[in-house]
Amino acid sequence: MTAADTPTPPSEPAEPGAFTVGYVPGVMPGKWFGRWRERRMHPELRDVLVPAAVWRSALHDAAVTACFVRLGWAPGDPSLEDLRVTHNAVHLYDELQVAVLSTDDLLTVLDSLTLAQLTEESTPQAHADIDDAAMAVELAAAGVGPVVLPMSVARLHARKDVTFRELTDAPTVPVVLVWPRGLDDEGEDTVQRFVGIVRGRKESSGREAPRDGGRAKDGARDRDRRAGSSAGKRSAAKPGRGRPSRGGGVRRKRS
Repeated sequence: MTAADTPTPPSEPAEPGAFTVGYVPGVMPGKWFGRWRERRMHPELRDVLVPAAVWRSALHDAAVTACFVRLGWAPGDPSLEDLRVTHNAVHLYDELQVAVLSTDDLLTVLDSLTLAQLTEESTPQAHADIDDAAMAVELAAAGVGPVVLPMSVARLHARKDVTFRELTDAPTVPVVLVWPRGLDDEGEDTVQRFVGIVRGRKESSGREAPRDGGRAKDGARDRDRRAGSSAGKRSAAKPGRGRPSRGGGVRRKRS
């Protein structure tokens, strides 16, 4: 992680009407941000990297409207059920846990590990804080001991002198999109449209606000009405036009 990527707590509430979406280290929502912008949706989206330790205060202080967060990693993290008492939350996916190892570690001969294998053959570091994961990976590279991390965090801090192995019997770590209950109607509508993008809703689904505020659709309806009216007038002026000929329009061959 470079200095530019180091998460800093949002210091001030977002501007009124702004749509600010946070994400904790390792979570990579760029494709969803990109779709919002490609579709020219409003309001303008601002994305913010939020330290894993402060996402709750960032939401509480309205520094972000919504946030991609990882649950169940830090000791004080709420469960999804408890979180939904005070917030709206959409479960997105579950992350694997991995052991980050020095490339010189004997355990690298295995394609995957169990927790028992990890502790029997090495002395892992203490439970890692996501915001201090870069230092933990550096210690693993120095041979101090493996560190267990969510896979996305291990990839975020990838180095040439470390590798990682999946822990096949470790519980997965849920990643959710969360936002406070009680947003005003406009704010809730904006989040719901963003949730639609995250869930893969297509632009043509009709659930998203059109880029031109609906003017193109209204104009198309007006053109259809005018076309229908003109066709009706032409039909009324020439009542015999288009009617089948006598005999049902089928000519019989004379014998």
